[in-house]
Amino acid sequence: MRTIIFAALLLVSVVLQAQMISDLQKSGSIKCYTIGNDSSVHYAQPLAIRLVNAARTKLEVKIPAGFVFVATDSSYQNIVITESVVATLQPGQTKQINLRGMCMERSDHAPSGTCHYNPDKMASEKIVKLAQFIEKNKFWSPAGQQAMWTLINDEPLYAVSSLDTSQAAILQKYLSEITGKKIEEIPEDQSYLYDYHVKPHKVTVGGEVEFDMKHKIMVVWALYSEDGILLREMYNGPVEGHQILTFEYDAEVYSDPVYYLKLVADDKVLYNKRLSFDR
Repeated sequence: MRTIIFAALLLVSVVLQAQMISDLQKSGSIKCYTIGNDSSVHYAQPLAIRLVNAARTKLEVKIPAGFVFVATDSSYQNIVITESVVATLQPGQTKQINLRGMCMERSDHAPSGTCHYNPDKMASEKIVKLAQFIEKNKFWSPAGQQAMWTLINDEPLYAVSSLDTSQAAILQKYLSEITGKKIEEIPEDQSYLYDYHVKPHKVTVGGEVEFDMKHKIMVVWALYSEDGILLREMYNGPVEGHQILTFEYDAEVYSDPVYYLKLVADDKVLYNKRLSFDR
């Protein structure tokens, strides 16, 4: 019993000693280099950070859920962290960490390895609450990203759309609690945009892609813009063995000349297919 109590006290001590990354950077104790993570997507692990302890003592670096990283190029998305990190670094030690986070600006370019980021500050109260809720429930998913956009852009709660309808419903309910908004039905004329089970109404573009998976894994198969922005889920669920995944979308709704089909599993992009059309 004494050993267990001692271990618990030690853990509390470590957490209490942890300092915010922004404070450590300002004091010069930590050097950090952050870029977009090309191997992931903007709702999973969008950032890769390299931390260097420039101090003469061991440091505990804290990056909490709800903390914001700002892109040095304003055409790229800012990112809010959705999983807290406490990194221990000895003097002179370097650590590389992929950070879980979500896009805060739907209209900007998704993070890439060509864009650098700076640690900024905690987001506003409601965004921090949502980031912590996403962390608690492990909703590092399209539904979580849609919830973040819905909150930031003050959209109707039915904008939290996903093929994972259970996650979407939980997130809608939570947003209703923290914003006071009612959960409304999707208007009929917007059903295709927010209900991914609805088939294309007019001009259908589609096809299929074959995969061979050695082990059963959970995947998200989705359409992305040329800037890497998640637009529409095509499939969300398990795959195993020889699998054929189909795709289709309404070309009058998604009318840009270039899109990407991406297959994402375990926070990594396993397949990235460019779709190009003459308009």
